[in-house]
Amino acid sequence: MHRFVWNLHYAPPDALEHEFPISAIYRDTPRYPLGAWVLPGAYTAKLSSGSWSFAKTFSAEIDPRIKTPSIALHKQFEMETGAVAGMNESFAALAHVKSVRSQLKNLDAKAGKGALADSIAVLDKKCAELEGAAQSNFFGAAPGAKPPENFSTLNQHFGGILAVADSADAAPTTQASAVYKELQLALQDLTGRWTKIREQDIPALNVELKKAGLAPIDPSKVPDAAPSADADSDDEP
Repeated sequence: MHRFVWNLHYAPPDALEHEFPISAIYRDTPRYPLGAWVLPGAYTAKLSSGSWSFAKTFSAEIDPRIKTPSIALHKQFEMETGAVAGMNESFAALAHVKSVRSQLKNLDAKAGKGALADSIAVLDKKCAELEGAAQSNFFGAAPGAKPPENFSTLNQHFGGILAVADSADAAPTTQASAVYKELQLALQDLTGRWTKIREQDIPALNVELKKAGLAPIDPSKVPDAAPSADADSDDEP
C-alpha cells in the first residue's frame, strides 16, 4: 500500500547553497547538492514499528551500458564521501564561529572602552577570518589568484568537488584530485586554528569577562538559524 523510492544517494551534505536542476519537477525533485552515489552491491531495507521489524535485502546494479571498472567507481565514491564530510565539517564549524561572533557583538556593546573591548575586538577579528564569506568558484584560477580559504568558501568548494566527482562515471581526474587534496589541507589548517581559539583564546577572554561581571562566551552554542548563502527567493521548480 506504500511505496518508498530511494534515489540511490546517501544523505545530502550540509550546504550553504542549494539549487534545483533545470529538469526539476514541482514538489518531486530534491534540492542539490545530493549525497554520494551508492556503489553497486547488496543493501538491506528495514521497516520497524515498536518491537516489530522486517528486513529485506536487495541489489543496486550498475547501468549495463557503463563499463567503468570497479576500482574507478570506488575512487569516485571516496572523493564524493570525502567532499560530503568536508562540507559537513566546515558547515558545523562555521555555525559555531558565527555564534561566537554574535556573542562577541553583544559583549562589545557592554564592555565600553578599554582593555576588555580590545580583547573582544582581537578575538572577533580571528573569528571573522575563519568565517569569511562564500565566493565564486576558483577552479581554473592560477595558484596565486586563489584567495585564502575560510569555512564559508571551503563549504562551497567542497560542494564544487562533489559536483565534479559526480559529473561522470569515472575515477577523478588528477586535477580534481589535486584540488581535493588542497581543500583537505585547508580544512585541517582552519580546524586547527578554530581548536586553538576554543581551547585557548576563548577561555582567556572568559577570565576577563568574569572579572567584569559579564557572561562568558560559549563556543558550543549554535545560532538559532543555520548558516546559509542561499538568495532570498521564492523560486521553486
